[in-house]
Amino acid sequence: SRAPSRKVLRVCAAVRDMEGQTVVVMGLGASGRAAARLAVARGATVIGVDTNEKATPLESDPNIEDGDRKYMRTELGPHKRDTFMNADLMVVSPGVPLKQPDLSAAMGAGVRAVSELGFAYEALPKSLPICAITGTNGKSTVTTFTGQLLSACGLRTFVGGNLGDPLSLAALECVRADDPSECYQAAVVEVSSYQMLLPGRFHPQAGVVLNLTPDHLERHGDMASYGAAKCRVF
Repeated sequence: SRAPSRKVLRVCAAVRDMEGQTVVVMGLGASGRAAARLAVARGATVIGVDTNEKATPLESDPNIEDGDRKYMRTELGPHKRDTFMNADLMVVSPGVPLKQPDLSAAMGAGVRAVSELGFAYEALPKSLPICAITGTNGKSTVTTFTGQLLSACGLRTFVGGNLGDPLSLAALECVRADDPSECYQAAVVEVSSYQMLLPGRFHPQAGVVLNLTPDHLERHGDMASYGAAKCRVF
């Protein structure tokens, strides 16, 4: 008898839902730079900020397309409070504590803040199956193996997040895609507790907490808060 056909999800739609908005990207590591590119693709103007004065400005980053750089500027060194207060959205890198004074002041004034993970999720097709994997130990291994299993089933699978490529790169590919078949059919994302402090609308179809042992308590304060951050994948 003929084998049943496999239903494949191929749904990605270009969006420019942030026209006229200013996005402050706080922290210019790999995830911050990916978020900056995604923000421009969504129609926003980006201000990248980082206390590291030796960081490469977005405007001269060779990995960012020439056409995108004109919508970006960079502030390195001590933060300027007005930059945060005048933003429409702040995308916060995992290494930035929520108690950082300028971030905290802007959030208190009503400026929305979200992690890079949550920002990327907003631009992904809602029909894209996402599996989020977290835990104190083993999450990179399980994320990698899960991605390999899905790929072996014939699905074009994004594997990344806290491991490898930021989720914003998957979202960027979907936003720019003209052909729906160019988009991902599944995503397996390693998630850290820091990323889940500002999860935004991030809501994966499947969430896994592998284990929980004392770690990062200097940031979370206690095990209850640490566990609560992890469990936001559910």
